Amino acid sequence: MKEMRITVIVGQTGTTVPPVTPEAVSFARELETHTGGFVQAIVLGNDVVGFAHHLAETTGVDVTGIESTRLALYNGEVYRDTLIKFLETDGPAVICLPHMAFGFDLAPRLAVALHASCVTAAEAIRFSNGRVGFVRSMFNGKLKAEVTTLREKVVVTLMPGAWSRPARRPGSRKQSVRIVKPDVFPSASQTVGIRESDKDMLNFDDADVIVAAGRGIGNPLNIRLLKDLAAIFSKSGIGASRAVCDLGWLSYRHQIGITGQTVSPRLYIACGISGAMQHLAGMKESRTIVAINNDPHAAIFQVADYGIVENLETFIPILLSEFKRQ
Repeated sequence: MKEMRITVIVGQTGTTVPPVTPEAVSFARELETHTGGFVQAIVLGNDVVGFAHHLAETTGVDVTGIESTRLALYNGEVYRDTLIKFLETDGPAVICLPHMAFGFDLAPRLAVALHASCVTAAEAIRFSNGRVGFVRSMFNGKLKAEVTTLREKVVVTLMPGAWSRPARRPGSRKQSVRIVKPDVFPSASQTVGIRESDKDMLNFDDADVIVAAGRGIGNPLNIRLLKDLAAIFSKSGIGASRAVCDLGWLSYRHQIGITGQTVSPRLYIACGISGAMQHLAGMKESRTIVAINNDPHAAIFQVADYGIVENLETFIPILLSEFKRQ
């Protein structure tokens, strides 16, 4: 039986290693430990030499850098056609990418081209009877599904925050770095530019306490209750799930999660937040988590240190009254 090839795909963003890349390496090493094989990383971009060496040094894996001016800006068709030449190998293979814009656009393209299975938003791996299962959330985190694949090759996207960053292996050999400059041909579409969204975000770094609103608060008027609760603490801030921001109840500068900010306050009070992995990835490192939700089956209770099953319109006024009395 051929060794399993486990490949971490990295899109170059500036000169630093994206934070989710070490997490993907942790996933790959966990898979390697149970299945054998070997781990490698592929980074695509325009001037990738320094980036590739930095990636090898910080993650401890062999790196192949694919370099071309046509890879300077992400284009799904161009990246797919370029990667296929390096991924079309016989035997079992797992190709992993972060479950972010780059990853969940490219993953299905690669899966179709390689005739591989595709699993998205994986949060954990389970091994049973020689088979590998990928665990992902369903229904806003209320259920967990274990997905097994029927093909030797699988492309999987990984939820940010689901794996910790790996420690450098002591005494490990020097990692190899290979830079290749293949012919990269234009596709039917062209990326003319990439513009980041305005980063008008709150500075949560100084907040000891964050009170966060989810869609479960039921009414934008209830944000006033959350602000009254936050006002009790001298260093506090108001956060929000993406659903609240999408509804326009709070601006995106308040958003916490994969596409928002990552926070780790001393106290995180989640109000009406279901606990979807997209949000948990941005706040699960909080020292103490208190969840207020009228749904006793909400996934947020799985990570909360303290849970209150109650309507927040009833509970928060009582809590505020008790604080004033004290």
